[in-house]
Amino acid sequence: MIETPATVVAVKPGVAWVETVRQSACGSCGSAGSCGTSVVAKLFGAPRSRLRIDDAQGLRVGEQVVIGIPDGTLVRASFVAYLIPLLFLIAGSGVATHLGAGEGGVALTGLAGLGIGFWVSGRLTGGPSARERYRPVLVRRAASAEVGIPMLF
Repeated sequence: MIETPATVVAVKPGVAWVETVRQSACGSCGSAGSCGTSVVAKLFGAPRSRLRIDDAQGLRVGEQVVIGIPDGTLVRASFVAYLIPLLFLIAGSGVATHLGAGEGGVALTGLAGLGIGFWVSGRLTGGPSARERYRPVLVRRAASAEVGIPMLF
């Protein structure tokens, strides 16, 4: 289970909205002081994500929790979201090249393949009606010492 700390920002019966700080490599490498990405992150602050989770424990606003998703879910979602469209883009460009299309035709066919790849990815994930399978779950209430940003090694 991949876990991350979160803060409860809103509650309704059976549902809670939590906010997490998006993790990035900024600040964890030796070049953070001179890196352009690190400077931008410092100027605009850490981006936050707001997520809906099922609440069977009666959470309260401001409470610290730990949410998570199963390991395999992240791998499958990454595969579908990134690899499938890329494969369709390459296949479309390859077919156009094999058929002798010019550079513009290869580019357009590649973009069409990319669009088809995104459509196929949406179909494989089940579309908007299947979002529940990718929704994070409440793992536990967080102890005050455990709420910090996880260490990256």
